[in-house]
Amino acid sequence: MAQSTPVAGIRIRPIEAADAAELERFYGGLSDDSRHFRFFAVTRGLSSTQSTSFCSTDHAHREGFVATLGDGPSDVTRIVGHLCLEPAGDHRAEIAIAVADEFQRRAIGRRLMTAAISWARSTGVDTLTATMLTSNPGIHGLITSLGLPSGIRAFGIDMSMMEITVPVVPAIAA
Repeated sequence: MAQSTPVAGIRIRPIEAADAAELERFYGGLSDDSRHFRFFAVTRGLSSTQSTSFCSTDHAHREGFVATLGDGPSDVTRIVGHLCLEPAGDHRAEIAIAVADEFQRRAIGRRLMTAAISWARSTGVDTLTATMLTSNPGIHGLITSLGLPSGIRAFGIDMSMMEITVPVVPAIAA
């Protein structure tokens, strides 16, 4: 699917503890399909405990980034994208991402991924992994379009899941 015009006014930044209520609102506002692709289950969104956990990163081993948009008459900042990184073994991190339905395919996921890759490189993480449903071509396309080598492994009884592994070590100059 073709990429649409990027959205003006989007800011990518590390997640903060103060984002918990807005992050809960963000996930509650996703379509059923988007929440299913993100969590692999039918859910209404995040509980306040889950939201607080996502917003309580140490920025050294666990990280999160949000895409925010200041809009409306009071310039209320709202979250329109979220990416989290969790430790997944030596020098590895698992990534998960969601973008608000009305903002998908508008470069927000790419900008969140770019922030994640920069964080990984600066903290000694050399491999990112993402587990996804094989029926989710959006995230698969986003990750494989980053210009980095990737490996794909399908799994599950019906092969409905896949893991993409992306090495993020910067190329060594010749």
